[in-house]
Amino acid sequence: MKRICICIAAFSYAVSAHAGGFEQVNQSAAAAGVSNAFAATASDASALAYNPAGIAWQSGVSVSAGIALNFRNSSVKIPAGVASNTGTEPTFGQVYAAWVPRDGRLSAGIGFSPMYAANNNWSDAFGTTSGVGKLTVDHTTADLVYAINSDLAVGLGGDWYITRATLSQGTNNFKGTDIASFGGHASLLWKPLPAWSIGAVYRSGASVSMSKSTSSLAFKLPDQATLAIAHDFNDVWRLETDVKWTRWSVLKSMNVVTAGVVSQPNSLNLRDTLTVMAGLTWTWRENSQFRLGYAYDQGANRSRNFNPLIADQDGHRVSLGGGGDMFGMHMDLAYQYTFYSSKTATGAYAGNYRDRKQSLIFTVSNQFD
Repeated sequence: MKRICICIAAFSYAVSAHAGGFEQVNQSAAAAGVSNAFAATASDASALAYNPAGIAWQSGVSVSAGIALNFRNSSVKIPAGVASNTGTEPTFGQVYAAWVPRDGRLSAGIGFSPMYAANNNWSDAFGTTSGVGKLTVDHTTADLVYAINSDLAVGLGGDWYITRATLSQGTNNFKGTDIASFGGHASLLWKPLPAWSIGAVYRSGASVSMSKSTSSLAFKLPDQATLAIAHDFNDVWRLETDVKWTRWSVLKSMNVVTAGVVSQPNSLNLRDTLTVMAGLTWTWRENSQFRLGYAYDQGANRSRNFNPLIADQDGHRVSLGGGGDMFGMHMDLAYQYTFYSSKTATGAYAGNYRDRKQSLIFTVSNQFD
């Protein structure tokens, strides 16, 4: 216990030292319970979302399906008073399947989940200059993973994105879909010493382009890189910390162009972000776990020229979860509360922004030998 406390203190220091966007981070309940510090664990089929190399040692066929319920309360205080963001937080589902042949080194997997989403409506706050900003990016991943030996696995995969956007400002409305955005990723899971695991993932971004009648919208999804390390204590406790870098600065704008003229200006002043996650898992009996976690999400929005289309601030995320075998399956449940630091913005959308979010994630998984 003393060693665990020392490690937690060290990780907490790292989190506070590294102080977004619209990524949907909760891709499974097992990972959500440890605030998504999961890239060095990746122990079920949802590894395809966190670190695909993790499927290398899941024998037979592994499947996982789940749902994430999100509840949000955000508002802005401006000279005219307080206005609420009436955009409702969406509910998402995920499904993953992985296949590892018996005595084989090559494995494969496929998964589907919404990866990015935003739903903001500030019409009451800024009148005709700001309105509805709804964006959903569904993500399908396909992976091949090779186990070099019993301690090291590497993977390569492709990403297919389907994007739907609804944007409006005053009387200007745009609704479009892009079904042909593609990217790729590489992953690694290494167990250099007994009780230690190291995970690494790099995922490229993708260019999104859609048009409707004489209007068009084009932007880029960000690159991401994750590095993770986990350590087991007495085969009962597992402590992991992850650091994820997201290149939000490539998303320069989300301007809608009509007949060659910008009809909906959405210039963005985003910065690259770091998210630092730490999670603790207690396996109190075989195939039964309790989990807790903390993460610090650095917001992509700057105070200057803040755009409420992407209304995120620096956030503190705490998580609690657990799981176990039931009815011949493995079930996991997690709860998260995210407290976002209030941001005083300047520019066209000046005001004091406040945001809170709660999430409930449920996953069912099974393994067929």
